[in-house]
Amino acid sequence: MAQAALGALTRLPGNDVEADLLARLPAATGKNRQVLITLAGQRHLDRALDAIFPSLQDTDAGVRSAAVQAVGILGNDSHAPHLVALLQESRAEKERADIETALLAIIGRTGTRTVPALLPLAHNNDSAMRIIALHLLASAGGPDALAAVQAAVQDQDESVQDEAVRTLSTWPNNWPEDSAVAEPLLALAKSDAKTSHQVLALRGYLQYLQGNKQLKDEEKVSKVTEVLPLVTRPEERRLAIAAVGSIPSPVVVEMLVAFAAEPAVADDACSAIVKLAGSPTPAVSQERRQEALQLVVEKSSSDETKKEARKLLKAAP
Repeated sequence: MAQAALGALTRLPGNDVEADLLARLPAATGKNRQVLITLAGQRHLDRALDAIFPSLQDTDAGVRSAAVQAVGILGNDSHAPHLVALLQESRAEKERADIETALLAIIGRTGTRTVPALLPLAHNNDSAMRIIALHLLASAGGPDALAAVQAAVQDQDESVQDEAVRTLSTWPNNWPEDSAVAEPLLALAKSDAKTSHQVLALRGYLQYLQGNKQLKDEEKVSKVTEVLPLVTRPEERRLAIAAVGSIPSPVVVEMLVAFAAEPAVADDACSAIVKLAGSPTPAVSQERRQEALQLVVEKSSSDETKKEARKLLKAAP
C-alpha cells in the first residue's frame, strides 16, 4: 500500500502538489520527511534540494538514505564533495553502496568536473574506499582520473592493485584525453608484474586499439605487430584478429595465415581472411590471396566459411 501510494503521489500532476511538498518538507521529521524527500527526488523537484541537503547528516538512517538518493538525482558536481565526505564517514555497506550510486548518477551528468571531489577517496586509509574510488574515477574519465588509477597499480594493498589493473584494462574512453590509457596498459603488458596483470593489460590494450577510431590503419597494424610476441593465448589472439583483421594489409594477411594454422583460433583467422579476400586489397598480390583462401578451405571447421572461400577462389581471374 505504501509503495502504491508513493507511486501515485509521484505521478500526481500539478504545481499545487509540488508547492505543498515544498511547504511541508522543512518541518517534517522521521518517516514523513523520508517520504517527502523521496517524492522530491522522484518528481525531479530541483527547488527542494536546499531543504533536502541537511538530511545527508540526519540521525535517522532512512531519512539519510532518501536524501542520498535524492541528491544523486538532483545534484551536480558541487554536491559531490559532500557525498564523498559522507562516504568516508560511513561504515555500513548498504549506505556506502547508496552513496556510490548517487555519485555515479552525478558523474553521469557532470563527467570530469567531479574528479577533484573524488581524488581524496583514492588516498583514504581504507582499501575498500580506495577501490570505490577506482570505480568512480573510471566513470568520470579524463587525465586526472586516469593518473590516479594508474598510481593505484602501485598501491600497498594487493586487492587495490588488482582492481586498478582491471579498471585500466576496461577504461571507458569517454573523453579524447582518455587515449592516454594506452601507454600504461602497454607498459604493464610488457612488464615483469603478475601474470594476471600482464594478461589484463594486454587485453585492455588490444581492445583499446580495436575501438580507437583516431588511429590510422597502418598505426593500428604497427601497434598490434609490436605486441604480437606477447600474444600467446587464444583469447588474446582473437582480440588481435578483431583489432586488425579487416585492414587490407600484407602484414595482416601474413598474421592471419599464421593464426589459421593454430586450431584454437583457426576459425577466427579463416573468417577474417575470407572477408579480406572479398574486399579490395590492392597491396596483397592475387597469388598470395589465393594461397590464403586455399588455407581457409583446408583449416576452417566452418562449412559456410569454406564455401565462401571456394566461391572466391573460383571467381579469381
